[in-house]
Amino acid sequence: MAIYAYGKRVPEIDETAWVFPTASVIGKVTLEGKVYVGAGAVLRGDYGSIIVKSGSAIEENTTIHARMAGTCFIEQDVTVGHAAMLHNCTIKKGAVIGMNATVSDHAIVGEGTIIAEGAVVKAKSDIPPFKIAAGVPAQVIGDVPEAHKEFWLAAKEVYKALCRDYKRKLKRLD
Repeated sequence: MAIYAYGKRVPEIDETAWVFPTASVIGKVTLEGKVYVGAGAVLRGDYGSIIVKSGSAIEENTTIHARMAGTCFIEQDVTVGHAAMLHNCTIKKGAVIGMNATVSDHAIVGEGTIIAEGAVVKAKSDIPPFKIAAGVPAQVIGDVPEAHKEFWLAAKEVYKALCRDYKRKLKRLD
């Protein structure tokens, strides 16, 4: 794992979290229990702070950063899709950020909300709870159906299990 202190800014990583060996966690980053951080992800808390609450999944090639003295706050059981970018924003409990989506400065994504793949949530946007937002810029296009809620609850359990299983089963072959 590429875990770096930056001066006095030191990551805090719960022992039940999983950080893939090719991910980078830099500076003031807090990863709570059963947080999954995939290959190639970069969580850079060099002069801002990043907090990822329990059960959240940060998938491969995601970038998370915060402005000076700012915070990127990711609540419990959030899924951040492959190659997403989060910058100095707040993602509420159970939300899903789609692959290659961007959530910009001071934006808030509501509880249980789904941000579609490739969407751009502009700075200072506030996406309400349990909505689906899509587009550039992201606009609410509907409510999250029950079937989606059930699917994402199950998916979150998969990532929690991966935190445990990768520690036991991942073996480098070169």
